[in-house]
Amino acid sequence: MIVGDIPPGKDELWVLFNCRGEGKAEIILEPGINMPSTCLDDLISPIMNRLDLGQRKTLTMRIQAPDSVEWALRVTR
Repeated sequence: MIVGDIPPGKDELWVLFNCRGEGKAEIILEPGINMPSTCLDDLISPIMNRLDLGQRKTLTMRIQAPDSVEWALRVTR
């Protein structure tokens, strides 16, 4: 699923991802950044990443996860 585009900027990105359900999920920032995570069936799994990307072009954010995984995403700068 394509979540949206992130315009270029000077500050780092904070990516907060929560998931629940048996399976693997992956946050993809195209081009070039993959953040895989394992989601658990009975537990909400929070993941926070700080990305210092410098001056890059616009990034497209995608999430890949099976239907068994519920997830929530928040990106801030």
